[in-house]
Amino acid sequence: MHKCPVFEVAGLLGKRWTIVVIQEIALNGAKGFNAMRSRMAKISPKLLSARLKELEKAGIAERKVVADEMPLRTSYTLTEKGKELGRIITELRKWQARHNPGMEGCERKECVSCHLY
Repeated sequence: MHKCPVFEVAGLLGKRWTIVVIQEIALNGAKGFNAMRSRMAKISPKLLSARLKELEKAGIAERKVVADEMPLRTSYTLTEKGKELGRIITELRKWQARHNPGMEGCERKECVSCHLY
């Protein structure tokens, strides 16, 4: 029996920090785990690692080890599936900003206000 697609996606995206991690991968994933972690002020390293693994397992993010640098560094990118989801998240952000006074500027992909939570 197939599960409802809405419940499937809500199960993944409804977890705390997941949407913010997807945005952060798009913006700074290539810089590695520590760069993303430093921008996301309130997320624990353990939770960030868990979300990255879940997104990788779901085929949304891809992890690469940068072997030509010492020490070794890990970078993250969005897969095509992840980029498509990123565009949907951008539309959700724009919708929210349009309908909520005081959220001007949050429609931009570069907005990092949510990283402070």
